[in-house]
Amino acid sequence: MPRILRLLVASLLLPAAAWAQHAEPALTRPVTGRTQLPPYPAPAAPDTVRARSLPEAFRRGRWHGRVRSYTMATLNQGRYPDYYAQGLGAGARFETASFNGLQVGVGGFFWANLASSDLATPDSLTGAVSRYEVGLFDVTNPGRRRLTGRAEELFLRYRWRQSTLTLGRQLLTTPLLNPQDGRLSPNYAQGLWLEVKELPRTTITAGWLTGLAVRSTTDWTSVGGSVGLYPAGVTESGQRAQYAGNLRSRGLGIVGVNRQVGARTTAQVWNYYADNLFNASFAELTTGRPLGAGQLTLGTQYHYQRTVGTGGNTNPQLAYSAPGRQAHALSTRLGYQRGAWSVSGNYTRITRTGRFLFPREWGREPFYTFLPREREEGFGGVDAAALLGGYTFAQVPGLKAEAGYGHYYLPDVKNTRLNKYGMPSYRQLNASLTYAFPGWATGLRGQLLYVYKGRLGNTYGEARYEVNKVDLHLVNLILNYDF
Repeated sequence: MPRILRLLVASLLLPAAAWAQHAEPALTRPVTGRTQLPPYPAPAAPDTVRARSLPEAFRRGRWHGRVRSYTMATLNQGRYPDYYAQGLGAGARFETASFNGLQVGVGGFFWANLASSDLATPDSLTGAVSRYEVGLFDVTNPGRRRLTGRAEELFLRYRWRQSTLTLGRQLLTTPLLNPQDGRLSPNYAQGLWLEVKELPRTTITAGWLTGLAVRSTTDWTSVGGSVGLYPAGVTESGQRAQYAGNLRSRGLGIVGVNRQVGARTTAQVWNYYADNLFNASFAELTTGRPLGAGQLTLGTQYHYQRTVGTGGNTNPQLAYSAPGRQAHALSTRLGYQRGAWSVSGNYTRITRTGRFLFPREWGREPFYTFLPREREEGFGGVDAAALLGGYTFAQVPGLKAEAGYGHYYLPDVKNTRLNKYGMPSYRQLNASLTYAFPGWATGLRGQLLYVYKGRLGNTYGEARYEVNKVDLHLVNLILNYDF
């Protein structure tokens, strides 16, 4: 299989240069069940309100509110425990009108565990605890049942022409650091963020971040303190990783350039410098061309990551990544869209030079083969192939169906140098329905997601390599109401 997949990569890459001058705009990427319910929908029209005084800026500001209901259930095989959870959250944000180019924004969100299985006590037979459901609430305090929440946004923004400069707590979306809005509340970041759109067809982004509010947690923390809030896996030597709370970093610097190359091709390049932790680079080219009554598209990504400084701690047992470690990853897509249909074949290769590391607390990786409820972060020597498809129902406006199926070949679970989380090779099926309600229910959106994960690799009959990882079914029902 890996040899066949490598040949596929070569066949996709070779035509890229030739297509770049003759392509149509790239397709919208099928998301196959990736949560499509953003925390706050974009306004229908650009904000053009200009205030002449501070009182008027507040008086003419805009309120946005949201309520989210999230139901999750995991059905493990045979003797392994099952889990369920029902969470409900509500929040609001306020943004003033522009006064001399300045705007102030503030927002918060509260949530509660309405019903769930025991998410904190290890199962007596397997020693396992909930993996997915606990993320609805607070992974740092899984037994908490009472109402909780956090302040999410508090920023000062300056607008001039087509550009913005934002200082404070805000919602950010980049390829690697992103909201990963797949639970009750997404990620937020604290720092200085600049977006420059003064050049034609070009967006330049730069920022320095000093803190994060991680999804599935209630507190703001430093950049170093945010790494390790989720399960940390094992070190390369096979010992339990203990870097949580032991990492030192002054912050995270991000620079990105996104450019429309002509009318038909889009390119973007990003760099993430996490002081004393790592440096990660990402580049993507998407292009396409007409084919029959539809459109053929090609996407290519390259990822590179290396350790910076001590990897977070001078003690190797407490470091996030050992000095000198590096990893390379390549992801490709060949897609076709015709009318309401879209389909794509996708491949990802992570080399055996080392684990590909980017904190799961900071966002989902943008690999084309990504399917919700599993990641390729933390592994080296990976071959992954996935077929994704989507259909938009013209007869039922607002209804969309998506499906994805992939094989993910990972290093053996006992190869701790390249397998951080003891995850066996697996196959995964995702199926999703999303619907935006019309009429009197405008603002209400729903998503039903089903996931199956089957085993492909050897688990040696050990529960730690099986429970909540393979041979399981997941069901999610999400309802959002925005106002």
